Amino acid sequence: FATGLLICAMGQYTRLLKYAEASDKTYEATLLLGKRTSTGDPEGEVIEERDFSFDNLDAASLRERAIALEELRLPQYSAIKIEGKRAYQYARDGVKLEMPMREVNIHDFEVLGTEGKNLLHYRVRVSKGTYIRSFSEWLAAELGSIGMTTALRRTRIGNMSVDNAGHMNDLQHWKKYICPAREILVGISEYIADSEETRILQSGQYLSLPEAIPDGDYAIYDEADLLVAIAYCEKSRIKPKLVFNKDS
Repeated sequence: FATGLLICAMGQYTRLLKYAEASDKTYEATLLLGKRTSTGDPEGEVIEERDFSFDNLDAASLRERAIALEELRLPQYSAIKIEGKRAYQYARDGVKLEMPMREVNIHDFEVLGTEGKNLLHYRVRVSKGTYIRSFSEWLAAELGSIGMTTALRRTRIGNMSVDNAGHMNDLQHWKKYICPAREILVGISEYIADSEETRILQSGQYLSLPEAIPDGDYAIYDEADLLVAIAYCEKSRIKPKLVFNKDS
């Protein structure tokens, strides 16, 4: 029931995946109202059903309440560890847990439309770690019912869109879907290093700059616009944290 954008990395660039993971995600989902399953999606057992029919849906009000949302309860069918064990393992063993709440940011929400008497299609942009199954259940409660996610599609991760991705059936042409590191390192300041500065950073040494730049993380590129390093600058002294070999 879930499709959409997946970022893959190879070799030294797997170290950039943590930056993609920290990015906002955009999803398009379908919420079925009046039915709840053990997993919050079609893969679980139906545990509750109620009659539901849309009655004067106020999409603007629902959007305001969604954007104001600050926390959601984590689903038990998740990989969250509780006392060293995955939450879904407790669920499969028949152990019911009171799952903790997690802070979330709903950056944008839009009702895309309704279908029949109990299907709601929506788009949402959320912070890292937001479970859409939990968000759908929250939406259902706001509409005075119960619900489950029946379809889920991730359309964006940060600045990267599924529209520019390749299909799994086209993996033999994977090279044409390569994206530059800059697409993942959104929001990180950049510094262009000359050849000598590049040599110093790629050897793992500190780089002292002749002119002051603000403190913080930097993506360092060489004059050919290739990623050299992820570094931290303090008092115009750059220390590499991750170094990339352009020949790899």
